[in-house]
Amino acid sequence: MKKLLLLSIIFAALSTSVQAATIKAFATDIQATYIGFSDAAGSTTALSDAEIQAIIASNPETAIYGNDPANYSVIDLGFGSNTAVTGSGADLTVFSLWSGYDYSFGLNAYDKNGDLLSGYKYDVNNSSVVFGECASESCLQIVTTSINLFDNAGLELADDIELGYLSLFIGGSLYNGATGGTAAYSNFSLVGTFNTKAAVVPLPLSVVLFGSGLALLGWTGRRKKAQ
Repeated sequence: MKKLLLLSIIFAALSTSVQAATIKAFATDIQATYIGFSDAAGSTTALSDAEIQAIIASNPETAIYGNDPANYSVIDLGFGSNTAVTGSGADLTVFSLWSGYDYSFGLNAYDKNGDLLSGYKYDVNNSSVVFGECASESCLQIVTTSINLFDNAGLELADDIELGYLSLFIGGSLYNGATGGTAAYSNFSLVGTFNTKAAVVPLPLSVVLFGSGLALLGWTGRRKKAQ
């Protein structure tokens, strides 16, 4: 119940501070992981995919961190049964935990064929903070980074392009930062999409036959009345 309440609060904040929209689906379907992730900043203890799944699918207050200081870690995520698409304005929002020091993460978006649509590095800082500001590493705040997807030529992607999966890059020397000599560890909590396409669900054959039977009875009844 606490998790559901927290998500509701965050959605309400997003509706006013990020954009006038709501998150339609989360990308929590792990397709692959590379290098390794931990559940604490600076830890080199790797998590299993099942442990990662439990963290990113449950609570925005928990996050995964790259566990190799020399290399960035990568996680590929899909939207499961949901079909995420591009739209006007922000397409995605990425949740992470901000400790008072700026850092970055990378995000690549691929289409249904696995072709790269967009790939950029994004900065996390106090301008992304949802619930106030944080002055030290002892204080963790949930932050959101709103992303409008652009192609590699810098052009905004057209609307209604179906997204296949996302790759997030965190950690290593490229996606960590430092302020005043203090290391800032990039992390990832959740990623959501603002735009989805309704799936076309085919009717079961029994329903189709039943509907056809009703239509036939109605036609027969009208024919008898006409005679």
